[in-house]
Amino acid sequence: MLQKKASGVRTALLYWEDPYVKSFKARVVRVEGNRVALDRSCFYPRGGGQVGDTGFIENMKVVDTSKDDEGTVWHVLEKECPFSESQEVSGVLDWDRRYRTMRLHSAAHIVYYMMERVYGLECKPASSGIVDPLKDRSDYLFSQSIDKAKLKELEELSNRFVAENKPITTWTDEKGRRHWLTEGLPEMFCGGTHVKNTSEIGRVAVRRGSKPGAGKERIEITLAE
Repeated sequence: MLQKKASGVRTALLYWEDPYVKSFKARVVRVEGNRVALDRSCFYPRGGGQVGDTGFIENMKVVDTSKDDEGTVWHVLEKECPFSESQEVSGVLDWDRRYRTMRLHSAAHIVYYMMERVYGLECKPASSGIVDPLKDRSDYLFSQSIDKAKLKELEELSNRFVAENKPITTWTDEKGRRHWLTEGLPEMFCGGTHVKNTSEIGRVAVRRGSKPGAGKERIEITLAE
């Protein structure tokens, strides 16, 4: 894991203003080895269970993105950083990777609430989950062995909800906390990036993952394309 080092610069987070921004211009505020910090960025830094974005800054490949305790977003480059402070640069997301992550992250919230409807008191969350472009995986404590028929019901119920074309809204409150909400489900705290409508998610597949430990079950969500 990269060591977090304060830079004293809070990066403007363009992905919260609009998660569909794919490219941007910014100024370099700090360079450390193969890491570069910008005054603004649409690259999402890993955290809250969501992976960091990748892409390019000029012709340099960004292989990861993180954020330090000062609110500075660091872009981890494939090679030593060639940029200098105050230089203007252009950034471009790997949009396909980000968009798949957004779709899966929104799907994960929906499946979480459908878990409550299908399994009720049989299970409760054991982790906040991890989502990347391939799948979301979340651990639950189960009071008994997971029922395969109910797992299929969970998948069907989730896909019916997704197909109802419901708008998804996200916002920041006065305390700086991010919220996620869609019609028919309770509000949830979440600082990740999400699609604007459930229909963008498409069909999902829900399956039992590798068992993470005694009394726990892992539920995995993938895009059924």
